Amino acid sequence: MNKKITFYALIGLTGLSYIFLFDVYKVMTPSMASIINSNDYVLVVRKTIFSRFKSSDILSFNNDMEDDHTTYIKRSVAVEGDTIRIERDYIMINDFIIPHDPIFEMMVLERNYGDSIKYFDSSEYARYLFRKINNINDHYILNDGKALIVPENHYFMVGDNYYESMDSRFWGFIPKKNIKGKVIWIF
Repeated sequence: MNKKITFYALIGLTGLSYIFLFDVYKVMTPSMASIINSNDYVLVVRKTIFSRFKSSDILSFNNDMEDDHTTYIKRSVAVEGDTIRIERDYIMINDFIIPHDPIFEMMVLERNYGDSIKYFDSSEYARYLFRKINNINDHYILNDGKALIVPENHYFMVGDNYYESMDSRFWGFIPKKNIKGKVIWIF
């Protein structure tokens, strides 16, 4: 009789821990290919007050775009205090280079130029990335806008499949409050 009660208690605790500690998401886009492909599922351990995330963690989160309630799965490539350098065809995070297409600048600044090489303005793009953060000062923007420091309690999220990903290069920094959790299993 005691073994039966222990077994059911264990099943109940497992079910409760799943309800309160984990989320499962189906990935619908190729933005994280080849690590996470379209139609893969991910198991996410929910964020707690003890959660600490670092660069290279794959996280689930919401962005701050109006009327967008989608949960996104992307890699955290920069955390608070990291330096991001913006050039025409790449973004350098500390010493790691991410290919960058000036189309992001054209999208966010609503420009329609035939030759983006002539018009890419890293300082204007840097200020766009900070647009949603109140009380930003020049401490975070370096080298005439060609470099910036990730502000406290924010992340820079990018899909591994750089050319097929809408991410922080378009949305800007993701606040810690928007992080839902960390991916721990892909199936």
